[in-house]
Amino acid sequence: MSNRPPQQINIIISMYLGYAAMMICRQMVTILSPALLVDETLGLTKTNIGDFAAYGTLGALIGKLIWGPIADKFGGRFTFLIGIFLTAMFIIAFGLSPNLMAFTGFSFLLYCTKSSGWPGMTKLIGEWYHPLNYGRVWSILATSSRFSVVLATLFFGWLLSFLNWRMVAFIAAAFAFIIFAGCYFYLKEKPEDPTFFKEDENKADNNDLSIASKQALDNKYNHPLRGTSTLAGLVDFAKSPRVWLVVIMLMVLTCMMAFLDFVAIYLMESYKLTPSQAAMASTVFPIGSLIGLLASIAFYDKFSKRGIRTVLTIALILSLLSVLTLQYLPLFNLNAESNYLVALGAIFLFAFSISPAYYLPMSIFSIEYGGPHSATLVCLIDAFGFAASATFAFIGGRLADSSGGWSSFMNMLILIAAVGIISVWAFMHSEYKAAKRTDF
Repeated sequence: MSNRPPQQINIIISMYLGYAAMMICRQMVTILSPALLVDETLGLTKTNIGDFAAYGTLGALIGKLIWGPIADKFGGRFTFLIGIFLTAMFIIAFGLSPNLMAFTGFSFLLYCTKSSGWPGMTKLIGEWYHPLNYGRVWSILATSSRFSVVLATLFFGWLLSFLNWRMVAFIAAAFAFIIFAGCYFYLKEKPEDPTFFKEDENKADNNDLSIASKQALDNKYNHPLRGTSTLAGLVDFAKSPRVWLVVIMLMVLTCMMAFLDFVAIYLMESYKLTPSQAAMASTVFPIGSLIGLLASIAFYDKFSKRGIRTVLTIALILSLLSVLTLQYLPLFNLNAESNYLVALGAIFLFAFSISPAYYLPMSIFSIEYGGPHSATLVCLIDAFGFAASATFAFIGGRLADSSGGWSSFMNMLILIAAVGIISVWAFMHSEYKAAKRTDF
């Protein structure tokens, strides 16, 4: 059993870097958007940029419906690897695009294939890690999403200051191909040793932690949905109030996370920045998300469901206060530099507050409740989220282009953030009650 930790480290590093590669390719649409907007040969508007995000999100939605069943049938490794390879190919195609139709089409395909990452990791985590460590593992892997976006936005935003945007897209694709090669050799589907978690069962005694460990492993290997068809799993999901609560929660949180697609342009227009400056300044959002996830590593697996409910609800209240600050900042009569710094701080706090609630509860719930259909469940939940996010992107771009401008956009975000508080509390309350029943 001494070989277990090194194997698990190899798996988590492979997933971390592989998901980072997919996120960088996906994020290039957003990173390049200010440069696309000022490229006079393209003639694009903010509505077009919003549409890229919207059609991309629709692609992600369709991708979720495809990749979930594929991951459940063919395994996490296959799904994950094909996702890395195809996202690299499609960002090359995006960089070669000559017109609006091509940009929109390849944005759709890029987001569609990137959707393979989360279901692939859901299956791999379920195979390789103890249920009581899911929160820690997901927290670490979710930082891959945020950390890669921070580095990509800074690095590729810097490259935009002296390279053509098409060349920047090709460099991102080359990075993804290198990561694909490494993951191909190091990422394994599941442990070869059938007694991989046996030592956890042998350690069990009468203390609460060991009892919880034994119950978690029992649910893992004797799941109520084991041996059922995908259709039977879907019927069970449709009948579950807990599934519908997590769906509603994620729809709201995905819209809030989609603010990232507009941050660079918002900062460029509101504070008179260059496209390169705006792209780099927008890293304040993924940095906030990253630090929020790093904080969650320390507490998520240690807190009770009731404690997590309290923490996440308070966090969502902070996110609402952040958006209110952005909307009513002019009323404070600060100078231009102070306004800019406060705006960056509010965006940071917004992302910090929502990222743990966005990434962790749904991911852990999907493995525990979905069991053999975990990838299908995680994709189904995500699909609803992306449907809401696509609507947000369509409406958001048009609001920003309207006579009300960014003020109208922020009013919409305020409403969404308020609903977010209620939805997070409701889902975590249902999880708290389910934990008291100790069944799924």
